[in-house]
Formats: sequence, structure tokens, C-alpha cells
Amino acid sequence: MVTTPPRLTGAAERMDEPDLDPRELVRALGTLARINRFFGGTRVIFHYLPGLCDGLSTPVRILDVGTGYADIPRAIVRWARRRGQLMEITAVDRHPATVVLAARACATYPEIRLRSADALALPFPPHSFDLVLASQILHHLEGTEPVHLLRELARVARYGILVHDLRRGAWPLAVTWAVLHLVSRSPVIRHDGPLSIRRGYVATELDALARAAGWKAWRVSRHAFFRLALLERTR
Repeated sequence: MVTTPPRLTGAAERMDEPDLDPRELVRALGTLARINRFFGGTRVIFHYLPGLCDGLSTPVRILDVGTGYADIPRAIVRWARRRGQLMEITAVDRHPATVVLAARACATYPEIRLRSADALALPFPPHSFDLVLASQILHHLEGTEPVHLLRELARVARYGILVHDLRRGAWPLAVTWAVLHLVSRSPVIRHDGPLSIRRGYVATELDALARAAGWKAWRVSRHAFFRLALLERTR
């Protein structure tokens, strides 16, 4: 039996560096968008989104926290357009340069509004959004910050919260290292991808975080490509 290694703390990802070369940032963001598309990140969202949206009045108001390149909001808008559902998506990230690049990528998506904001102090009143999403942001946090984040997401959500992150383990780490060295030449991605796995969670840890944050009706599910989803429905 392979023992799951302890979660790595105190290590920063290169994409979090405020002075990262803009060319490297663009390259890394584009690669992450492709990884989300082909390796399960976007698929996790759409596993739950139709059910979460059923019965909601339009436009459905969504907050995407830690949006990065806003590739998931763009995918949601394309999906909503095909089914004739109106969406209003606010996408926030704390990295100002990332917000600028994401806004450019969303130029033809008027349904999406980009904003720079701290996920731990969201600048929105309680219950401002029907649904709140947070993809691969939890593993960036330290100490009490993960619980603080979950409380903050619950504060601004009206009907549902979906948190998606990476599952830690020796096998996920080995596969991620190998795949990223095959599909990407970006040194940022090659560094940050395995580090993200080492800073990821296991299902019991997400369960404990949700309990500590005071969530009421959550569930944790495993998905392909070493993904975990933490879902809370408030209706």
C-alpha cells in the first residue's frame, strides 16, 4: 500500500509571483486553460453545473473565484448560449496582471466581468450570487486560510457552492510530472503542476474543512485526472 504523503506547506508557486515575466505568464495561463479543457478541470464544473442551474431564474448570477485566465467562465458562457440561458458571471483573481490578460481573452464575452479581488475578503454583500465556483485555489492557501475561504464563499452564495481542486498522492504526483513534461515546455507549468499536487488535499481533509467552515449539506466526490469536488447546496 502506498502511503499518501503529508501536505506540503510553505512553498509558493511561480504563477503567484507578482513580478513574473508577462510572456511566461501568458504562456502558463494558456497552458492551464488547455489542461483544464483536456484533463478534467472544466469537466468537473459541467458535471454539476446543469443541476445547479435547474430552477434558477435568469440571468443566473455566478461568481468565479481565483479565475486565472477565465477559461472556465468562457466555457460556461458558451454552454449557456447553446441552451439559451442567460448568465452574468463575475470572475475575480488577486493577481492584477492575470486579470488584465483574462479581460482581453473575454473581450467577446459581455456576460463576463473581470475584477481584481482577494478571495479571502470578497468585496460583495451576502448572498450576492446564485452560484459560487472556486477552481484550484484551495491548494494555494496556508494555515486557517482554507476554512476562511470556504466561509467567505458561503457568505456570498445564495443557492450553491462548487469548489474543485487537486487530489494529493504519490501516483497523482508521478503522473502529473510525466504528463506536464510531455505536453508543456513552460518552466512555470513544469514547476507549479507537481507542486500543486503536493499542496493538494485528500477527500477526508476537504470534508474536515467544510465541517470547520460551518457548511451544512456538503459532499466530497472524486473525479478523473486526480480531481476532487466539494459541493454545497443551500436549496
